[in-house]
Formats: sequence, structure tokens, C-alpha cells
Amino acid sequence: MKKIRCFDLLSKMVIFIFMLSALMFTSCKKHFNASIAAAGKDGIQPFNFNWETVDWMPTPAVAGQALINPPWIGQGSITSVYGIDVANDYKATDGWVLVYNSFDPNSPGPLEDPYFILYNRYRGLMRIYFFITSQVSANSDYLVDGLTASTSGTTSLLNFLGNDIVDVSQNQLSYSQIEPGPPDGSAPLGTRKWYMLQYELAYDPNLTNTNYNNIQLSWYTNYNSISKISLGGPLIGSVNGSVGSSTSNISSSLLNGLKVVTTAGLSLAGSSAVNNASGNFSAVNPILNPDGTLQGFSPTTVNNKLGLSNATFTALQSGLNSAFSAAIGNIPGAVAGLLSAIIGGNSNAQTISLTLNAKLQLDGTSTSKGSFPASPASVYVPGTIIDPITAQGYIPLYTNSLGIFNLSSKPIVNIHTNSIKVSQNGGIYYQYDNLYTVNTSSINYLWNPSVINSSSTGAAIKNLKTEVVLIDPDLSANPVIGGNLGIIGTHTVITGTSVGTTYTVPRVQPRNNYAAVRITFDVVPNNGITPKSTIIKTFLANIVNN
Repeated sequence: MKKIRCFDLLSKMVIFIFMLSALMFTSCKKHFNASIAAAGKDGIQPFNFNWETVDWMPTPAVAGQALINPPWIGQGSITSVYGIDVANDYKATDGWVLVYNSFDPNSPGPLEDPYFILYNRYRGLMRIYFFITSQVSANSDYLVDGLTASTSGTTSLLNFLGNDIVDVSQNQLSYSQIEPGPPDGSAPLGTRKWYMLQYELAYDPNLTNTNYNNIQLSWYTNYNSISKISLGGPLIGSVNGSVGSSTSNISSSLLNGLKVVTTAGLSLAGSSAVNNASGNFSAVNPILNPDGTLQGFSPTTVNNKLGLSNATFTALQSGLNSAFSAAIGNIPGAVAGLLSAIIGGNSNAQTISLTLNAKLQLDGTSTSKGSFPASPASVYVPGTIIDPITAQGYIPLYTNSLGIFNLSSKPIVNIHTNSIKVSQNGGIYYQYDNLYTVNTSSINYLWNPSVINSSSTGAAIKNLKTEVVLIDPDLSANPVIGGNLGIIGTHTVITGTSVGTTYTVPRVQPRNNYAAVRITFDVVPNNGITPKSTIIKTFLANIVNN
């Protein structure tokens, strides 16, 4: 009897321990899976939080986890690099939404190099914020980052990156850029520090029919050393804007001395990026031997620290000031100095994101090069067909298509030419009158229906305007010009609703075969609260005789 009672007591203890273990396991599992969207789903829904109001980022209360402030204030903030207008541009009422987030208070252990991604619905801008917790120790002057659309097919999603003149017939699937260094002289690479990467995305309607397994967005961040940089002007000793290229690897260019990357684009985020670049700065011009090797440098001074020529920077300043005026008062012709920009949309301060074509010249050999911790990283593309049951890892919180608009094909610029014989300088000459106009019926707009709609969260397109951009016209014969003649980046351009050139020459007139269409419009949110954004985009055109 005593043995039976002991056995019965032991059985009850085993059952109690089993039930307690099951309860603890269930509780722990619930705690661990707090970020998962629903039971039975493999895709992990990122932890959603209010990034506008948090004093500290969502982190677990576990040993070894330190508090992390948001990226726009406190330790390691982005303010010193991008300026106060960019740092404070994150409000949901201005169109920012949370797309991805690896910060999680329910994590079973300390977070390692966490990140979150914001996207602006009304501007088509994606910003990746990441915080480095890993120990890094390397001498570095600048950071090099890149974005790639890893796909089994093709996409126009990245076509706006680094291009102030977009060729819609050529999709680019990757883009890399040199990030600006902190103007306060602090080292760009460090532990417990925030970093921000900004990318402008184009709308691709084909992605709505694309399976998530067929495309991902991946980004990387490296560190590197650069002695001097030029963007068409003399070489200077600092990088003060994001300098990017889609056709060559900028990191490898650092190893090749004075290598020219002709497709480079200078991207500037925030009005202070241009305003703070003005002044008198020391620079050098390279002296080359007849065989192209470097002989030395001659000192000079420049009016900017962006690496642009004096004339280009002066034109950029003028275009920027006019663009801000246009954003307030819709002054006609005020965007003459810009080909690609997003102006406004920030309720805190007037801000801008712009791209300018440039010739990149790098001087110096890389002395240190390496990759950031947890780099590269990849995510599914919002707007694609994502199955939450079969998808692994994080799935996006924002599931609509990215980008504001695109064109389905190249636009057409018509040219109409009249010629007559004239007497000049005692001889017979030919006078050619050329008129370039936009063929508006050739412009096939692709508007993102998740943004451009009549709902309370949608927006309307207003003040749509198209202009001719005649690029690098032949001015050797001193033509009479109808339109605005100016310099934009490396290009000499004539712009206007219509553009005219009149050549008086002995025989055949010079040919101008490079034209584009500049499209300007306002994105006006329907909520009556969010400020409008003015978008300027220029597309390479086909010239057709009319």
C-alpha cells in the first residue's frame, strides 16, 4: 500500500511538472512570437511602433541591451551629416510610413545592428536607418553604399537613382554612391552610431504581378578612404554630397587613381547641403604628363566644397533658390536650373532632394576598405505578391507599390525646320529656323494608383507642365536662341515650353540630336494637412521631324 501511495504521489508530481513546463513553454513562445502576424504564418510581421514619439527605440529588457535613442536626436544622430531639415523630416502626416523594422522589444537577446525603413508615399523616397552595435575599428574617410534589385527579370524601380535625365528604355538594377562625410570633422565610421541611406524610387506597375520570390531589394554599406574628389571642378579634399553611379563600381574606382566615372550623379538631401557648401575653398588641378600619368597638382580656389566647377555651382544655387520660390508662389520658369528634384512636402521646414549629373574624378589609393557588420541585407519588395504563409523572415508592414510615377516609353520632341537663302557678308548663306516642341500625346504617364487617387490618404496631381530640354546644343555658329540658356551639371541646355535655334551658315546647319522632356508637377495630398511636394523629372526623348 505504501509503495502504491508513493507511486501515485510520484505520478502526480510528474504530471504537475509536465503541465508547468508546457505552460512556461507556451508563455515563452507567446513572448517570442509577439512580432508574428498570426498563428500558422511563417512570414514575420515586424514590430510596429510610433517612431515620431518614442524617446527610446523598442529594445528588449535583457542583459547586455543598452538603450538606443531615435536617429534624429541624441547619441550618434544623423543631424551633423544631413542637416536639421532632413533629420526632422519623418512625420507620418507628411507621408512617412514604416515599411520594415528589426527593432523588437520581444527579442530573446540583445539586438545586433538593428534597422528600420521609412518610405514617403507622396515623394517616393525610401530611407534606411540603421544603428551599429558591433565593434568596428578601422580608419575610414567615407562610406560607400549601394542598392540592388535582385531579380530574375527586370524592373524600372531604380531608374531614378543618380540620373537627372532618365532613359526609360534602359533599366538599371543596381546603384552605388559615396556618402557625405560629417562636416564637423568626426569620423564617419563608429560603434553606437546612426546611419541613413536615402533612395528615390520609380513606380513600376509590373511589380504588382510579380511574385515576392522573383525580386528582392538588397543594400550594402562599405567604408573606404579617398584623398580628393572632383565633380567637374578642381580636386578638393572632402565629399559633401552623395555621389553615385549605376554603370560602374565606385569602390573599385578608388583603386585606380584619377579614374573618371562619366555617369556619376551628385545627390543632395536637404537645403543645407547646398547652402553650407558655398564659400572660398582651397583645391588643386591635376597636371598630367603627355601619356596621361599624373605629374603633380597646381593650387587654386573654388566657390564650393562639392567638387563642382564654379559656374556649375553658381547655376545650381540660382536654380535651387528659384525652385524654393516656385514651391511657394509657382513662379513661371523657376526650375530652369534643375533637371531632377523633389521640393517641399516637409511641414517642419522647406527641404529638397536633387540629383545633378557630374564627371567624377577620384584621387588617391584606398588605404582601408571593408564592409559594415550585417552587410549586405535584403528585403521583399512592397507591392509584389507576398504569401505570408510561405514567405520566410520579415514581410513588409506597408504593402502598396512604391514610387509616384513613371513613363512607359520615351517621349517625343518634334522639330520643325524652315530654311531660306540670305545675303550676308557679301555672300549667300542659308538661314535655318528650328522649333522644338513637346509632343504631349507621346507622353504615356504611369501613375501609382495607391497614391494618386481620391481617397483621404491619396493625392492629386496639379500644375502638370512639360518643357523641352535641348542638351549640349552646337553653339559654334553663334545661333540665335529662343529659350533659357544655362548650365546644369556637365550639360549646357536650352529649356522652355518650346525651344528655338536659328543658324545662319554657308551650307548645312549643325545637328542637335540630344533632347529631353522635363516634367514638373505638384503632388497635393487630399487630407488638407500634408504640404504639397513639387516633383521635377527629365526624360530622354526621341527627336522626330515634324
